[in-house]
Amino acid sequence: MTDEEFLARVIAKYKRIDELMPAFRIAIKDTEAKIVFATHMYKVTRGETVSQEGSYGLPPTEYKYNQNQSITEELEVRESKKIKHSINMNYFEGTIQPYMTSKYPLINPDTDNSIGIIVVLHKVLYSNIQHQLMRALEIYKQPKNIDFEQYNLTRREKELIFLFLNGLSSKEIALVLSKLEDKDISKNTIDNIFSNQLRIKFNSFSREALYEKLIELGFDRLIPRDLLFNVKIPLQHIKTY
Repeated sequence: MTDEEFLARVIAKYKRIDELMPAFRIAIKDTEAKIVFATHMYKVTRGETVSQEGSYGLPPTEYKYNQNQSITEELEVRESKKIKHSINMNYFEGTIQPYMTSKYPLINPDTDNSIGIIVVLHKVLYSNIQHQLMRALEIYKQPKNIDFEQYNLTRREKELIFLFLNGLSSKEIALVLSKLEDKDISKNTIDNIFSNQLRIKFNSFSREALYEKLIELGFDRLIPRDLLFNVKIPLQHIKTY
């Protein structure tokens, strides 16, 4: 079977799947990483205009994100014949949120030629294994169903809570925010926000008590929007030992 025949056959099969079960976000791309077929849900997720045949089907070039980054990665998948998985923070269904991308080389078994790329998008569900394990062992309580808006958190407070619950110290939080905002943010500034704002808002007068209170309320399930834009995290297999 020629490469052209194989590609046509693959597209026909995915079209049939999409007709029977329009639930998958899949795009088939050619050797230049341009779309030759996209499923209904891929178009809904990315947008009808950018998902047409001949387009790259990518989020707009904004802020620190550039489409060329994704195009280069997809071409590398085709050329290396290796699969790549990543968690991305960018536009997904019209809003900035985390999602997972899996990119597969499309290989004709008769010629062994890599003739394109198959891109699959997935929503990222809550998956903090550490905290879920602690809840399963009943060390942490199940989170309460509360209105998070009642705390009137500032953008900076939301960022600190997220980084704090992921194990970062004040010094590390200051380094992360300094890097993200391209300006100097001191450890003392972070300490002051913890002492004079967060501990008071949550009626917790130690870091340990604040951590437990935030976990109990379910803040570990929240991600600040300002930390989401244009981050790509390579996914690796988890090994047991």
